[in-house]
Amino acid sequence: MDWKRRGVLIAILCASPAAAQTRPFLTEEATTAPEGTVALESGFDWISHQPNYLTGAERVRWDGPLLRLVYSPGEKVEVDVEWVTAIGVVDDPDFGTRSALGDVTLRAKVRFAEDSEQHTAFGARFGVTLPETGFGDGIAPNTIRTRAELLLSKRGRRTRVHVNAGIAIEDAPLETHEQADFFAWGVALEQLLLADLALTAEGSGFIGNALPGADDRAEARLGLRLGSGRFRVDGAARRGLVAQTGEWGFAFGVRYEIRKKRRPGPP
Repeated sequence: MDWKRRGVLIAILCASPAAAQTRPFLTEEATTAPEGTVALESGFDWISHQPNYLTGAERVRWDGPLLRLVYSPGEKVEVDVEWVTAIGVVDDPDFGTRSALGDVTLRAKVRFAEDSEQHTAFGARFGVTLPETGFGDGIAPNTIRTRAELLLSKRGRRTRVHVNAGIAIEDAPLETHEQADFFAWGVALEQLLLADLALTAEGSGFIGNALPGADDRAEARLGLRLGSGRFRVDGAARRGLVAQTGEWGFAFGVRYEIRKKRRPGPP
């Protein structure tokens, strides 16, 4: 292999992110990080005019900072634990400004096929959210929530596309022995603008038999991600697509790979 071709190949390999959660997306990529990779992520979300599921009154809602630890025990497996350390609302007409500890989420992802010229990356993700927040003031539902999704990712020369589809099940906080079943979906696009700068766009949400506190949700995000090595930052504008999500907001976050391993390149 000549030096020019070798240089192009190395650049492509180094620019390929080994992310577990494709911040600032809610949509998950199907690819997995090399075995032994450990990463720490954090972020903060804010949105206006989100209705209180108990009263219907609108307020500002914020979540964060979240802490997410991601580990790749194998080449085709990733696991992560996420704790939203705090959540809160501002100027709720009935409850005022309140805050509380957030919930803990456990996830596992398995990759069945790697992205290549012949194949699209294909995987699955499973997750459960454990309730930590009381529901008396409508900040959070205080219920167990589970998700199972199939993941697809495809990389072009400067573009990556991710698609998620699956089911989400949430206990209803105001109904005895009732649950809401949803179709969970997500479509995300990354467009590389510069070597370490990417434009990100996404739509994602839940569609199903909504109940108070276990509602339909959908939002669009448009943002930027800076960095492709061990450290990167991201930010996005948020727009709710259904009333229960809220209206306008933002998200920002950081990712640092505590221990980074790369797949061996060609000779």
